[in-house]
Amino acid sequence: MGAVCDTSGEERELQQLRHRLERNTWLVLAAMLLMAAWTKEPRVVLGVALGGGLGWANYEWLSASTRTLFASMGASGKASRRAILWFGLRVLVIWGAIGLLFWSRLVDVLALVAGFCAFVVAVMVEVGRRIGLLILGRGE
Repeated sequence: MGAVCDTSGEERELQQLRHRLERNTWLVLAAMLLMAAWTKEPRVVLGVALGGGLGWANYEWLSASTRTLFASMGASGKASRRAILWFGLRVLVIWGAIGLLFWSRLVDVLALVAGFCAFVVAVMVEVGRRIGLLILGRGE
């Protein structure tokens, strides 16, 4: 690669999509935290906050470990053991933390799950946005 970084239209669109998903995730999580605060239940607020944090960590780590996994594939098409182990470690750490929070009963379980799923809601918001653009005739 040269010193000049030319981003293709597809790459630029993917970067914009990632940015919108990240922004939407934080907005959804903020809305969830406001709703949790309205309940005045500390276990619910903590559950949404910890679930959101774990969900974000899972998203970022999954993104990084998936890139590592694909980058490790050579001409043979096989991933390196290190990349596979790193991918598996992510699963163990994130789900282990969720399991410990369930077991400890420190947080409300449904609030934890809701916070963890903030990214899923952000994806649904983006899909709704895309459908709206198609209906309005501004989509591809």
